[in-house]
Amino acid sequence: MNEIRSVGIPSPRVEGEQKVGGGAVYAVDVTLPQMLWAKVLRSPIAHGRIKNMDISKALALPGVKAVVTGADMAGAKIGKKIVDMPLLAERVVRYAGEKVAAVAAESEAIAEAALDLIEVEYEDLPIVTDPLEAMASNAPLLHPDLAEYKGLLHKIDTPSNVFVHLTWKKGEVEEGFRQSDVVVENTFTVAAVHQGYIEPHSSLVRINADGTAEIWSSNKSPFALREQVGNALQVSPSSLVIHPCYVGGDFGGKGDGNDVALCYTLAKKSGRPVKLLIDYTEELIAGNPRHGAVIKVKTGVKKNGILIAQHVQFIFDSGAYGAYRPQGFLVGAHDAPGPYRVPNCLVEENYVYTNKMPCGYMRAPGHLQAMFACESQCDLVAKRLGIDPTEFRRMNLMQDGDTSPLGEVIPHVKATETLTRALQES
Repeated sequence: MNEIRSVGIPSPRVEGEQKVGGGAVYAVDVTLPQMLWAKVLRSPIAHGRIKNMDISKALALPGVKAVVTGADMAGAKIGKKIVDMPLLAERVVRYAGEKVAAVAAESEAIAEAALDLIEVEYEDLPIVTDPLEAMASNAPLLHPDLAEYKGLLHKIDTPSNVFVHLTWKKGEVEEGFRQSDVVVENTFTVAAVHQGYIEPHSSLVRINADGTAEIWSSNKSPFALREQVGNALQVSPSSLVIHPCYVGGDFGGKGDGNDVALCYTLAKKSGRPVKLLIDYTEELIAGNPRHGAVIKVKTGVKKNGILIAQHVQFIFDSGAYGAYRPQGFLVGAHDAPGPYRVPNCLVEENYVYTNKMPCGYMRAPGHLQAMFACESQCDLVAKRLGIDPTEFRRMNLMQDGDTSPLGEVIPHVKATETLTRALQES
């Protein structure tokens, strides 16, 4: 039999020397001749109608070469799966920090000064920031045209703030609860968390005479970036040439193309390359953090501690848009029962619009929220039964051939051995 030569052998960091020596090129490092600097005007309110916008004073400022508003990008939306986010707010703003206009100028200072000269009149609309309140039938409706969006995961008959609802079921859940000796219900909450990368988002676009565009961006997914930007701007993705750069930290947060599409529009309007560097204040008010969530868990057990049934309901706070999720949902959430054998299980996922910054991916999307709720529930059920929490877990761990809530047969399960070793080493 051939000897395996890859397992256990470390891979060399081929980029390490460049990074420690200062030779690695990040998107923020790239400049071009005749390059303009872009800055973005953001909404100061969480929900409102744009009644009027006057950009004349900004355009008259010496050094300003282009100003774009939602009117210049009418109908242009972007999204990895669900295409619901306008590149610039057109008629309505849905969170404090949403882009409403952008300026390209000879320097960052001039661009910043131009933003102060743009006059925007807003009409306040009712806001909703709690995902549970947003699910109510009388809650302010953030997206009345939801049913018309591209990329929806299922048909929307009646628009509401719940724009994704998915279920995974195994066994007979209600019968499982009836057979249980003890039923424990708890609700857990998880806050939104920014990824905390050191390098903020940076984008640079140059449009060539032949119509192709060259792009330098702090983005981890060049081919997905081409598709997102091309679809949003209705240009051929093959006309977009991506120059990959080192990325100064990602953790799930650097896969969108919003700023690139904006730079493209400014470059086209000005006829010069345009660079946009997002500062950290902007990152924290208009980034794409991990989803906050409310997780309701109902667990049925026998008196001896054997799990019989579980119902896990997720209410994910998506913020104002759902554009940042590549699959439209968080792929780890349906693993909510964890490594435990639950013969009757129902997992529900709801994604809800609120008037907060849109959320995206961060390290094991959905898994953290699911495991926090699942393992906390294990402790609380064990306490209710008067069983040691370690023994409660041990007696319910999956074994070879058990099935997940998705109906997948799980082979080569080493959960018991892992728990035993962890206890030995702790």
